[in-house]
Amino acid sequence: MVQSAVAYSANGKIIIAPVVRTTTGLRLEVDPSVYLPIAADIAFGLKDALAKSAVVVPHPLQGEWKGLFEPFQDAAGVRSYAAFMKAAQCVSIDVGDDQVEITPQRNLGPKEGFEPIADAAVLFPVEDELGAASALLQFLS
Repeated sequence: MVQSAVAYSANGKIIIAPVVRTTTGLRLEVDPSVYLPIAADIAFGLKDALAKSAVVVPHPLQGEWKGLFEPFQDAAGVRSYAAFMKAAQCVSIDVGDDQVEITPQRNLGPKEGFEPIADAAVLFPVEDELGAASALLQFLS
C-alpha cells in the first residue's frame, strides 16, 4: 500500500496530514495535525501521517465534498480557504522503494491550488526521519 502525506505552512503553523486513497483511487487529505517547527516533532508527525495513510476510504458522496478542507483551515486558524491559501506553502511526501520523496509545491492561489515542482524533489532513506523532517522544514520556511 502506498504511503503519502502532505505538509503545509499556513498562518505561521506547520500542518501535517495523511493522504488516503478513496475507493475510486482519488487521493484525499484528511485529519490534519499541527506540529512545532522542530525536526524531531516534524519527524514524529511525518511517521504518524504516513502510517495513517495506508488505508482505502469510501469515496465521498456529492454532498460530502463541501467543508472537506475546513479541518485544515481550523488547524491554521483561518476562516476561509482563500485566507489559508494566501501565503500557504505545501510539500507532498510519498514513500516508495524504501525511500521518502519530498516534493515542494508551487502555490497557484485559491482557484488553482498547488502544483508539484518535480525537479526540486529530494529523496531520503526511510530510516532517515530527521533528514526528511529537516528538508521538509526547509521547503516550508
